[in-house]
This record gives sequence, structure tokens and C-alpha cells, in this order.
Amino acid sequence: MRIKNITVYGIRLPLKQPFKIAYDTYEDIESLVVSIETSSGITGWGEAVVDQHVSGETWQTARSVITQELAPLLIGRTPDHISAFHHAAERRTRHNPSAKAALDIALHDLLAKQYDMPLFSLLGGRFHKVLNLPSVISMLDPDEMARQAEEACRQGFDSIKIKLGDAPEADIERIARVREAISAETSLRVDANQGWSAKQALKVINESRSYHVDWYEQPVFIENLDALARVTRATDAVIMADEPIHGTRDMLQLIRLGAADMVNIKLMKSSGLHAARCMAEVGMASDIPCQIGSMVESSIATLAGAHLALAHPNIIANDLVGPSMISCDVADLPGDGTHIELGDSPGLGVDVDPERVRELSIFTDTID
Repeated sequence: MRIKNITVYGIRLPLKQPFKIAYDTYEDIESLVVSIETSSGITGWGEAVVDQHVSGETWQTARSVITQELAPLLIGRTPDHISAFHHAAERRTRHNPSAKAALDIALHDLLAKQYDMPLFSLLGGRFHKVLNLPSVISMLDPDEMARQAEEACRQGFDSIKIKLGDAPEADIERIARVREAISAETSLRVDANQGWSAKQALKVINESRSYHVDWYEQPVFIENLDALARVTRATDAVIMADEPIHGTRDMLQLIRLGAADMVNIKLMKSSGLHAARCMAEVGMASDIPCQIGSMVESSIATLAGAHLALAHPNIIANDLVGPSMISCDVADLPGDGTHIELGDSPGLGVDVDPERVRELSIFTDTID
């Protein structure tokens, strides 16, 4: 079984409502859905969702990197070419992790389908019994955030993640109002998306201590690990790193600096599952638990993250909530919205609707 052709679909995933975080507001999500077809007729699916604030990629640059640089490396190869692909891809073009992730995910999907097993079996087997999802709330007026948090609890969510990073005083009020709206048993997590300085972060952390926040995610600027380390050392609150940590080298630097207590792994930062699994292993060796995050991806990349999260003992949380925010997805996510259910279907276990992909496509490229 060898790779015959690769198709890239440029699609816009419409959101149910605008998603506001510290550094941008999104009306829809620009995604590159990738299908890899083999000589035996099996198709593997992958996805790239870019965030130029994090990786420097745009929709069109990722398209170009996939079609002109990376996809040709795979034509005529077998699906188990994953390690060699990453080696060749890194030599061909530095960085561009989302573009690499799309092909990495599709290769993993193909390989698991070839062996007729669910992807989590290929990644070590089922470790966690279930993947409970948080409800992620956009940065809004404190009253509206509290209302949405209360509604999420009624829907059955047992953890709430709120987006902050506006102004410290407003953020403290948001934390307070949300905590007042939910039960003491409901987990509360906050994500500043780089929105604070170190001093502002410590102000928010110290003044929200009584509201029992599980952890504070990426309080400071992406390129300032020293500031992240200062915040971590200055408080006993749990600090999670996100945007600066793209791969194992970044993990090692974070560990050397003692810059955070947790790490948010995202396939779009790590170039896919191959390195993400290594990052989780490095974290486990250093007592740094991990979360699997998302760039608000469709069910394709979301399920790739879910398989790794289900399989790895050091991945203790996730925010794989993209499909719940999208009004028209390319496939249906298994579960009831509060959790993801992974069965024994081969590969990702995602039944992609080709017609829906074509309807959402702005452009299509084929490499053979």
C-alpha cells in the first residue's frame, strides 16, 4: 500500500458565535483539510488550523508549504513513513508546524486503518476511561460569562474554562462572577492568552485566590519565558504554559527554567502526533502534567488529539471543544458534547462527509 495522491481542501468553518480571546476575535476558522489516498483505496484524513499569532503561519502560507514542499515527500511512500517524513520535512522547511500536523495526522489515520485498529491502540492503548470536555467561554462582559457558565453547568459540564487577558480588574471580576454562578465542585480554569504582564498576572492570581482556580494558562507574552518563570516561582498557584511550547526542545527549556507547572500540547504547534507524544513523555519524566489543547479545529484534528489524550497517562486534561463551537463541521464528533466517546473503529474513527467538505471548500489542490 503506497500513497497515490494527496488533496488539500481550503475550508472556512463557520462559528456559532464570535470567539474573543486576548489577542484576536474570530468569526470563522480557516482550516486546511487533507486527504491522503493510497493505491489500495484507503484514505487518511488530517487537518491544519493555523494561528499566525502563535506559529507565524497563515492559511495561504500553510497551503503553499503543504502542496509545494511537504506533500511531494510522501507520494509513492508507505503510510509507516512517519518518522522519515518528519526528518525530511524539517530539513526541507523549518517550523510551519500546522502544515506538518495535517500530513502527520493523516499518516497516523492511514497507518491505524492499515492495521485495522483504533488510533489510540497504535499510540499505546486505552489508558483513560473517558474524556470529559470543559465548556470554554469567550472573553465577554462578566455578567454574560457568568450566565454562560451557569448554563454550561445545567448542560452537564463539570469544568469551565474562561478566556481573560483584557484588564486585570475586569478579569478579576470575571473570575469572581463565574465562580459565584457555578458550584464549588465545578472546576474553574482561566486562560489569559498572553494578555498580562508578570505583575498584572500576579495581581490577578493573588486577588482571585479565594475563587479556587485550578490553573492559570499562559499569563504572559509568548516570547518571554523568563517572565513566565517569574510568575511561576512567585506563586503557589498552578501555571500552565501554552503558546511558547511547540516541541520537545521548548519542553526542555521550560523544565530547565522551571517556567511552568503544566503544559498545553497542541497538535498544531507540535507538528502533529509524532512530537506531541514525545512532549507528553518528557513532561512525565519531569513531573509536568499536560493538557491536549485545540486551535478550534474540526472533528478531524479534534479526534486526533482525543486519541492521544485517551492513550497517554500524563495527559490529564483537554480542551478539545472546536466541534462544539462550529455550526457546520465536516464530520460528527462521537459523544454528547460534554465528553468524547472513542470506540474501536479503525484510525481516527471519523466519518468525514466528502460532500460537506466540498461545499465548505474555497479552494482544492491535488498532488500526485
